Amino acid sequence: MLGSKGEQQAAVYSVTDQPGAAILAHPEIPADSCCLIRKYLEAIAQLRLSTGAPLVSVILLGSAAKGAFAAAVSDVDLIVVLPDSASQADRREIQGKVFALEITHGFRTPSDRSLGWLEKYLERCAGYSLSGFVCTRGDLLSGETRRVLGLSLFEAVFVDRIVFAGVIVSAVTAWGEELLAQVPIPTLRRLDVFKALFNFMSAILMSAAVFPVFPNPTRYAMGVLKHSLQSCYFCYHQKTASLQEEVDFFCSRVRRRKLLDDLLNRRRRYAPSFAFVLGSLPVLFQLHLRAAQDNQFPQTVSRNTILRKSDGLEANPEGNDRTSVDGLLGG
Repeated sequence: MLGSKGEQQAAVYSVTDQPGAAILAHPEIPADSCCLIRKYLEAIAQLRLSTGAPLVSVILLGSAAKGAFAAAVSDVDLIVVLPDSASQADRREIQGKVFALEITHGFRTPSDRSLGWLEKYLERCAGYSLSGFVCTRGDLLSGETRRVLGLSLFEAVFVDRIVFAGVIVSAVTAWGEELLAQVPIPTLRRLDVFKALFNFMSAILMSAAVFPVFPNPTRYAMGVLKHSLQSCYFCYHQKTASLQEEVDFFCSRVRRRKLLDDLLNRRRRYAPSFAFVLGSLPVLFQLHLRAAQDNQFPQTVSRNTILRKSDGLEANPEGNDRTSVDGLLGG
């Protein structure tokens, strides 16, 4: 057995060539995408702080965790958890390394120009600006959205609670210490549904305004509409699902099913469309109005989904429950 605690933590992580079952064995994820995601997670798990200390956990979020990864438009969303001893410099360094690994593994295209504040805002609303969040173990266990997602005090005021609840319930620990079941989840309010609607509609209006100037407004609108579906679906089921399932659920609840089908088609074969951007506005309004009307608030989020994810944990010699990329991907 390896001697130091850091070496023992590293030993839990293992490499396998089999995409396997579990999260990435979903039939909608091609085998080549599974291999790319696996190699990316392996590279992330091997990162070290400047002191040589290993990461605490690597948590997989979003479409890859749900088996709904689409290579053309999806990225691999992560929360990278550092030891509480990590400094701000450590966080920035790990964030930079995650960003570089995204490019290396083909999940981000290097930008050939600097973005202005408006494009940065739209990319953030659509979920394209940053797919790897870095926080400490204490940040994660605090259950504070601002600390976990690295938001400013001003940004945190506008973020609804559904965002954080959806992140924690749908997340899967890809490597390291299993902490998700210990993270407190705030009670959801009807106010959160309308805060989400305000933010999403603001982003769509800005996307429409800059359509003739910027290259990606349609992608921004697609990302915003996808997050809107996830947010509203979560109010009904307290879980996230594949985008196809979410669209199917709302097909009888909104009158613009054609636009939702268009969202699915554009994720398979992207094409810019001003009509799509504008058409997203009434759909957003209908989705959130129905979610506010149909559900009881305040709403306490069940932890059953998170607890079921603890079935595959391994125990390390230090007595802490730990999982590995190998176990997550069925190796």
